[in-house]
Amino acid sequence: MTAPVTVRAKPRGPDRYQYLTQTGPGTPAGELLRRYWQPVALIDSLPPGAAPQPVRLLSEDLVLFRDDQNRVGLIDRRCAHRCTDLALGRVEDGGLRCPYHGWLFDVNGRCLDQPAEASPTAKDRIHMKSYPLHEAAGVFWAYLGPGEPPLFPRYPALQGGPAHCYVTRWQGDCNWLQASEGNIDPVHTSFLHQLELADAQMQARWGVFANQARPELSIEDTRFGVRLYTRRAIADSDRCSVRITNFVMPNACAVGGFEGYLGEGGLTMLWDVPIDDEHHYRWEFIFHRSGQLDKGALERQYSAEKAEGDRMWRRQEQLYSQDRESMKGQAYAGLGECFSVHDIVITQAQGVVHQQANEHLSSSDIAIVRARRMLDEAVDEVLAGRDPRGVVREPAQNDFRDMVVVTGEMGTSESKERYCAGFAADASLFAVRERA
Repeated sequence: MTAPVTVRAKPRGPDRYQYLTQTGPGTPAGELLRRYWQPVALIDSLPPGAAPQPVRLLSEDLVLFRDDQNRVGLIDRRCAHRCTDLALGRVEDGGLRCPYHGWLFDVNGRCLDQPAEASPTAKDRIHMKSYPLHEAAGVFWAYLGPGEPPLFPRYPALQGGPAHCYVTRWQGDCNWLQASEGNIDPVHTSFLHQLELADAQMQARWGVFANQARPELSIEDTRFGVRLYTRRAIADSDRCSVRITNFVMPNACAVGGFEGYLGEGGLTMLWDVPIDDEHHYRWEFIFHRSGQLDKGALERQYSAEKAEGDRMWRRQEQLYSQDRESMKGQAYAGLGECFSVHDIVITQAQGVVHQQANEHLSSSDIAIVRARRMLDEAVDEVLAGRDPRGVVREPAQNDFRDMVVVTGEMGTSESKERYCAGFAADASLFAVRERA
């Protein structure tokens, strides 16, 4: 247990969860998100000898750099001396040197050198803000919270090598929360993502999204978030399709995606990470235990939709280049075949910061309602000095085989909970297999 946190008070009223959209330093939701590891940058984007990389995360301006001894640090972007931009700094002498007056900082934010100062010990009193880093799934992850970082979670999608996981990110120009909530809305998949595809492999991959039957939705709390069950009737049978997905505290989800054509043993995890309150990064980790992911197909589809800086080339002022002719029978939303684009466009279309007071939630939004309440409950835990749900500190708890993600069929009278439990008990579901 850590010391209670002093932050701005939580609001009350009809839009009581609106405060979750504010994640800067000292905000209740900002303090919550800082209790978890967050993805920062691709490791490949910072090879030895690379220039320092500016990072904006949770409304904090930081700089990521690799020193001349191959150590990586994430520190305050503003020099502790006169606040100039350390992204302009020189990587040398075991740290990052400010180009203004030569002050040198190591990866832990300690000042190693003040060339123009008479006192040889003055530097020892200077310590820049710095954050711990962890490397996993080809990505640098940062912990921005106080005290000892929790264990890095061994989520299934972050296991295995490059052959088993494809990673990318997109910049979204809207608040993180509405993007995150889009990931746990199982109804939209039958509309927004509906495509008419000739390719048999693509049909196998996305066939579940074509079923527009009214879904039977239910949820249950888990130790890491919320489990979602979505069942849809299969015409002329006593069977139904069942899709099991998860909200993962506080800003991630685990769902079925591109990897689905390879069968069981795969999942996609998404993180919607605030840059600030009006922008976020959508991180995608697409995993399959077989190591047979068609990463070339992914790269071709994504590169066709991306501009520089991980942005879409589609622009709001041109209504995202929507092709209304294709809406007649090919693409329901007229936005091409890339699901990431569909999601980013539609959540940006809600406004830069979606105003909850203007919405009318319905029965199909049960997962979103529960996620908001769970985030609110977790904020209370943080304010009281306790770890929120999903933070892991004991190795025995760092096994997430219960983060079941499957799409299958079952009898209409069968128990979905028992169906899920069978997968959770199977240690081989996400066990990495080496390619022959």
